[in-house]
Amino acid sequence: MSAFQLFLKLGFKLAMGLGLGLGSVLATTMALAAPAPVFEPILDDIAGDRTVRLPTTVPSDVELYPSVMEHFGMVILYLSPEPDCDDSACRVLTIIKTVEPPYWPPENEDPNATVDLGNDVQGYSWGNQGIGSVQWIQDGWLYALGYDEAMFSEAEAIAMATSMASQSLDTP
Repeated sequence: MSAFQLFLKLGFKLAMGLGLGLGSVLATTMALAAPAPVFEPILDDIAGDRTVRLPTTVPSDVELYPSVMEHFGMVILYLSPEPDCDDSACRVLTIIKTVEPPYWPPENEDPNATVDLGNDVQGYSWGNQGIGSVQWIQDGWLYALGYDEAMFSEAEAIAMATSMASQSLDTP
């Protein structure tokens, strides 16, 4: 496993709930395409001069609750089937936006794990111990969509990532 993959793996474990503080509420400009309705409760809380790509749909049979934070320069959004979840066991979807890493694509990446997200965006998909991820570079940022493999399939995660990558952003 490359150092970068280890960084992302540790970042997901951290982001999925190792007791991070709530941090500051984000200032975010949403994409022109409407985000999935599950994000509506936090849309008023995330407005301003930063952009975050959100999926246009989130396929789930259970009600999910969103939360958002910023930590070490990463924008982190969570979805959980429990309101006010502070435990990694209840987080089923994590979206991370962070600075573009110095090396991309990840070293030793399995060529079979590459996915076409449209708009000339190539992503990488992987799964390990019940947590899957789709990651890509776009607009100078690394986007990572982490998901609980018991809740979402790889195909559903790739569809969510594709909808994120396909959005046109209106940057003020």
